[in-house]
Amino acid sequence: MQIEYAVCLERHPLPAGGYLAQLTLNAPARMNALTLEMVTLLHRLLLELRDDNEAVAVFLDGAGSRGFCVGADALRMRASALGNPGGAAVEAEAFFAREYAAAYLIHTFPKPVVCWGAGIVMGAGLGLMVGASHRIVTDSSQIAMPEISIGLFPNVGASWFLGQMPGHCGLFTALTGVELSPADALYTGLADYCLTDSSKTEVLRKLLSLEWCDDPQWNTECLTECLTDIEADQGATLGAASLKNYRGWIDDICSRANAADVSKLIRQYRGADAWLLKASQGHARGAASTAKLIFRQLESGRKLSLLDVFRMELILSANRVRDPEFAEGVRARLIDRDCDPRWCYRCIDEVPDLELDAMFKAPWAISPLDALL
Repeated sequence: MQIEYAVCLERHPLPAGGYLAQLTLNAPARMNALTLEMVTLLHRLLLELRDDNEAVAVFLDGAGSRGFCVGADALRMRASALGNPGGAAVEAEAFFAREYAAAYLIHTFPKPVVCWGAGIVMGAGLGLMVGASHRIVTDSSQIAMPEISIGLFPNVGASWFLGQMPGHCGLFTALTGVELSPADALYTGLADYCLTDSSKTEVLRKLLSLEWCDDPQWNTECLTECLTDIEADQGATLGAASLKNYRGWIDDICSRANAADVSKLIRQYRGADAWLLKASQGHARGAASTAKLIFRQLESGRKLSLLDVFRMELILSANRVRDPEFAEGVRARLIDRDCDPRWCYRCIDEVPDLELDAMFKAPWAISPLDALL
């Protein structure tokens, strides 16, 4: 087992030669929250495994019992921004560039990538999982893109994968930060399989017994068949697919032409359903400036390739992390924990269009992401 900077690589030898690479995010004390050191090493190891003919596939998971990954280390990003007021948040920008490079590499990896998305899979954790060729959630998975609650915005490819979800489910998920069940993940295409949380060791054992070869397509098909059979045998508990159950209501509300109307209608929900009520409350507590940014972000993302989505999100991240809304959101949620952020704006209508336009202006001539690809 190789351990550096809270990422582990274990090479599992295969009977016919070669190995299955297990990459583990290993920071369980902070729920595997990603740091610059972690994403730098993750990107480097993925490049090595991509180019190593002996590595037939990658199994990506998280250490500890709480989950795969809670997202990025927002406290360090905030400290980076506050450390240079009015200027570049150097560490945060480097983090985003490395994180997006690693996520894009997972999306485009020429060999199968299995992601074990047990427990907490939020924010950047979901961004990493979605790019894998075989995405596994478990009966313990808690999935969300909760960035609106800290004044950031859904990223790590969210502009692309939220737009791939049925109807307006992606927009609703981003605007509310609501928790999704394993059934929601399968319904929306965020995951491919749901297995029991306790079966990871047994699943790995079965994967190691497959007839791997040097043909990635063959390996992908064998892996798909194996995981499909395991899922059928286990019959894991999925829970309710709330996005599916309330798809009609969500599509009706979120299809309104005016973003302010959508926001108002979500806030005004007073029904009896606990899940929708939590979604409404999550949106009401979130940053209005983030909500307005999300509408523009997802609209722009529909016109872009995956790589251009990551380029756009890097610009947005570099600008947004310097914004006082982000610093205030992190203070209220993660530092003082009073959950009472003093946002700059009360509603979407108050957010100036010029402020939003500035978020999409690159603070550099050449994207730092391109140098890493």
